Amino acid sequence: MTTALSREERDTLLFESGVGVLALTDGTEAYSVPESFGYDGETLYFQFVHTAESKKMGFLETTETATFTVYDEQPAQSVIVRGTLEPVLEDEETKAATAIADNASIPTVNVYPDTKPDEFTTDYYRLTPTEITGRQFNIFTPSPDDQ
Repeated sequence: MTTALSREERDTLLFESGVGVLALTDGTEAYSVPESFGYDGETLYFQFVHTAESKKMGFLETTETATFTVYDEQPAQSVIVRGTLEPVLEDEETKAATAIADNASIPTVNVYPDTKPDEFTTDYYRLTPTEITGRQFNIFTPSPDDQ
């Protein structure tokens, strides 16, 4: 049994999560990657750190609709955001950086341990939602009639 989350409940989970899973596609293959993010109540913001060979950035170029999922186990609930993922314009980077600083979970793992800092590129992206859904998974306790 599940129940739909209200707008307020979805927003709370998005504000409190700080990290989720971003799903991209090249039209044939899917690619999912954990990402920290910021949320301003309307838009999700990401700061992608990548190299020239980045698989994520390659998939990003071919994805028309991205999907981003956050979840919590207590209580069991999830929010799925679908929409377009696009670069943040230079004059909006402060807005993106603020949203990220406010609620992103910044990773402490270096996914490129053999890469020098000057070989990285950092870009801000935003996911503009076309759909946000959420649900909570309710505990089912069988009644005597269900047995």
